[in-house]
Amino acid sequence: MTGKERLQCLLDGGVPDVPPHWELVFQLEKEMLGMDPASVAEADRGAFQVDVYHRLVDDLGWAAVSGGYDADSVARVKKALGNKALVPAYEGGGVFWMPNGTDMMDFVVRLFERPSELHEEARRKCEAAKEHFRRAVDAGADFFVLTYDFGYNDAPFVSPAQFASLVTPYLTELVATIHDLGRRAILHSDGCLTRILDQLHGTGLDGYQSVDPQGHMDIRQVREQYPDWILMGNVACNMLQDTDEARIRAAVQYCMRHGGMGKPYILSTSNCIFSGMPPESYQIMLDEYRRLTSAVAA
Repeated sequence: MTGKERLQCLLDGGVPDVPPHWELVFQLEKEMLGMDPASVAEADRGAFQVDVYHRLVDDLGWAAVSGGYDADSVARVKKALGNKALVPAYEGGGVFWMPNGTDMMDFVVRLFERPSELHEEARRKCEAAKEHFRRAVDAGADFFVLTYDFGYNDAPFVSPAQFASLVTPYLTELVATIHDLGRRAILHSDGCLTRILDQLHGTGLDGYQSVDPQGHMDIRQVREQYPDWILMGNVACNMLQDTDEARIRAAVQYCMRHGGMGKPYILSTSNCIFSGMPPESYQIMLDEYRRLTSAVAA
């Protein structure tokens, strides 16, 4: 099976011979591929990104590449790579999630003093996201990645009761819309989600990416709770900042064992391949993944 076929198998409710691999974002174009984004004119960035995606699929075996946050981008990437990789559309504004520092105080005041105002805004966000989903499907999106960071390192951004009121009903609607369109939804969220994980699973989300070790999320425990949920991630990004081969290989082994082999899992870091990560660290991660899967895939 190809990476694309393995990922499609997962989205269709099956379990492939080995877990597929891809990452939400890749920022080591120059270091790993010899392709320098700084040398590319603004008008050529779309074509440059497509060329990078071809390399990620051909050289690194990625099962999917990002279609981005707008329908035109999805259509462009789908046309260029749809024959050899799945193309998800991303959405990042359909529900409330962790506010930035500038907006934090205003959000807290509204949460406690003007909750009806927040719900009115939540409805507008939800309806706009639904329209985005429809446009993205028309453009060829194979599935959706919902990029909502719900957790700090020790707790969700609001209490479980507040989350149940302000987020869960709207997220449930979004997932239902995606399913009505014949697609699947994977949540990306960093942070500690332990106290709201049952709510997230209950929305109908098909998968959960990050499973963030820095947020005290253990893929073994999450897998035991939700054996049929598509999980993606848990190879700690902060660990990949240092090229410690033994630790990286052990982390990949842990994720593949518990995530993992024979289960609905996608190997990835706990966030993305970020600028500044030593390329050797990602190469070690890939090498261990290939070592673990080679005998089965053969």
